[in-house]
Amino acid sequence: MDKKQSEILIRFKNLVIQHPQFEAAMNRVIEAYQLNAETGFQVNMICIGMSGTGKSTLKRKVEERYPAVFTVDCKIIPVLVIDTPSLPTVKNMAEAMLFQLGDPMFNRGSAVEKTGRILNYLKQCEVKLIIFDELQHFIDQGNKAAPRQVSDWLKTLIDQSQVSAVLMGLEQSEHILQINEQLRRRFSRRVDLTPFSIRCNQSYQHFAKVLHGLYQVVEFPLAKNTDTDLYRRWHFATNGVMAHMVNLIICAYQVTLREGYSSINQRSLEAAFIECIWSQGEGRLNPFHRDFNFKRLTKPGMPFYRAGSVGGVVE
Repeated sequence: MDKKQSEILIRFKNLVIQHPQFEAAMNRVIEAYQLNAETGFQVNMICIGMSGTGKSTLKRKVEERYPAVFTVDCKIIPVLVIDTPSLPTVKNMAEAMLFQLGDPMFNRGSAVEKTGRILNYLKQCEVKLIIFDELQHFIDQGNKAAPRQVSDWLKTLIDQSQVSAVLMGLEQSEHILQINEQLRRRFSRRVDLTPFSIRCNQSYQHFAKVLHGLYQVVEFPLAKNTDTDLYRRWHFATNGVMAHMVNLIICAYQVTLREGYSSINQRSLEAAFIECIWSQGEGRLNPFHRDFNFKRLTKPGMPFYRAGSVGGVVE
């Protein structure tokens, strides 16, 4: 790999696409932090989005904006990020929080004792915002009693802490609010991160703008008068999901260099789709093949199939 190719791949590692939906979500979370930091007012919200739409990037950017600081006496943690354990219980949720807060005895004590230490640490570390990520783990586990127990504990903890909180996860995460009315009342504010749509003109324009931006990163810019057919093919190939768009442009760039093409053309995109999106996506099943039938790849066995969903994408 030559130096230029390495530099371009590094750019993608640190890339944040500032499209309007992401910016709006970022601003809502920042507002929740600032209100608590400046006035003590508690703002709680739930952030929902399918995989690849930007939740992890949002979480990372908020952490970077308000980084932890070491002082002579303690560690200041303005934003505390907690990854929900794969099988959440009150015990391991409390331990996860104590570990992130720096408690050397995070696994010691009863649930009541751990909760008391969490509240003390939140105050001592001047935490203003807590982000609970991977919320879908509450729903994915088999023990049906545990989600209710943990959500009750979470509600009490958030009330007593008086810091702002963001619950973040996949779409099924919202079920935790359905099984706990008190938690639902506290998290009535909602932020959605959804795939780009090609039926909504505004979303389609954002999609096209992001696509141009990705081509510029790999230094093979799209022409301003690019045929709309290419945009449609890109949308069918990625389902409008940001993570798929990034993966596909990186792979297409590598294919282009490997094959010695002068630009990212339809042949390199066709090969990249098979290589990084769907290994069985050949011929008419490949959005960049000349005979593609422009049908969504959402049936069972296809890359964008989602069990229990209808259609699989926001058109």
